Amino acid sequence: MKPLVTRNQGSDIRRWAALLPLALAVGWMASIVTTRPVLLVATAGAILFGLFALVALQRPHIFVPVFLVTLIVLPPFFVPRLPETPLYLSTLLLPVGVAIFVARFPDFRFRLDPVAKGLGVFVVATGLSLPFGFWLSGVEVGAAELFRWALLAQAALIYVLVRGAGVGREGGPAQWLMTVLMIAALLTAAYGIFDFFWPVPISHPAAEQQIWVGGQVLRRAQGVFFEASSFANLCGFFLSVAAAAYIARNESAVGISRSWLWLAMPILALAVFVAFSRSSWGNVAVTILVFAAISPGARFWRAGLFLALAIPLGILWFYTPELWGYLINARLGNLTMLFADPNLASSGRYDTWTRVISIMLDNPQYLLFGVGYKTLPFTRLFHEEIITDNGYLNLLLETGVVGLGGFVAFSVAVLRTFLQYARSGRKKLAFWGALIFSFWCGQLVQMLAADAYTYWRNMIVFLSVMALTVNLAESEESAALHESPDSGRPSRVTP
Repeated sequence: MKPLVTRNQGSDIRRWAALLPLALAVGWMASIVTTRPVLLVATAGAILFGLFALVALQRPHIFVPVFLVTLIVLPPFFVPRLPETPLYLSTLLLPVGVAIFVARFPDFRFRLDPVAKGLGVFVVATGLSLPFGFWLSGVEVGAAELFRWALLAQAALIYVLVRGAGVGREGGPAQWLMTVLMIAALLTAAYGIFDFFWPVPISHPAAEQQIWVGGQVLRRAQGVFFEASSFANLCGFFLSVAAAAYIARNESAVGISRSWLWLAMPILALAVFVAFSRSSWGNVAVTILVFAAISPGARFWRAGLFLALAIPLGILWFYTPELWGYLINARLGNLTMLFADPNLASSGRYDTWTRVISIMLDNPQYLLFGVGYKTLPFTRLFHEEIITDNGYLNLLLETGVVGLGGFVAFSVAVLRTFLQYARSGRKKLAFWGALIFSFWCGQLVQMLAADAYTYWRNMIVFLSVMALTVNLAESEESAALHESPDSGRPSRVTP
């Protein structure tokens, strides 16, 4: 008699029966997810994150542009349970970068260059102050200090990823990547301008940075950074990139046509103006002046540059005479009182600097390692918060001579390396070398009135462009060696 179910059919039935609980579980989870939008978004995000991680592990050079664009364009998010703690999507992507570093490190083409050494010294030197934050200010302030230092320290990881993955090595730091970054910066600048004139009704913790115009209080332009100085600092960098390409007639170095530069400069300049950060204005001015002085072929007196920078000023003068009056009388007019009333001219900074100096004179024990990185605005060690608005004094009191020395070592490495590139005689490399050297001169000037080294999102962008330029130098050096194998060893471009 023939059996009703054969052996093979029986195993198939058992296999499908075993899948039944799994199917029920998946269906149950799907019904819950679809009825709760938050879970639906979280599930979709987790799937996208997993797919991105798989692709990035296979192609590490994809991680860098995605990370940088996310960093520039997206604001931090806040959840109800942690209303004062920002959550950055770029930070959520960071584990993918760590996985790439660990899994693909044997494939990295990375040589410890002077900038990497200087950056490592700076990060370690500031990190040595962390235990003193816990000791002098308590666990809560110390934990927040550690988090802020970790945000800055991730710049070192991104620098190594850009260098090791060879991003831009063949095509240079221009072309598509710089085009993408410029577009991202324009989106951020445009949003900041729009939010300044027509505030977007999204509640979020923002820095208390207001101006008083016509009897009403206006928040300075902050964009997705929720802080005016860091917003202006980033827009100022990309404004410097566009202006340098224009006055050097080297649009190909940044992968942007001349007509797009004409569009970019007024937008970025208006963003810097409505942030009302005089230190950022000074940074841009110093950058353009130094670049014009050291870059071959650059002509600072190109009329188009002044016209592009004058357009946003004309907009303020024509459409908002109150803002124009505030800009001229308060922001610029007060500078004329620099010697008569330095505290008024510096927006109250002079008294703060005097106090910080007196604290260090009265407490020399803090001079070696400081009181803890980024703790002055929160600690009660000195009975009230202190906003120094001076990067050098801030470094000295928070991280001591060790931290300030680390920053000096890093800055010296940056200036030496990129000045050498500026003198290389190779058009694209010389452009980027001169630009980064000039911008860092402007950054050092801005540090006199702002702790710009703590703008960690900006620092990651700046260091990524530095890493791209070092990759370009190595690529051009390698090409020179291959092109003239019998002519002897050429002089090295990479320090």
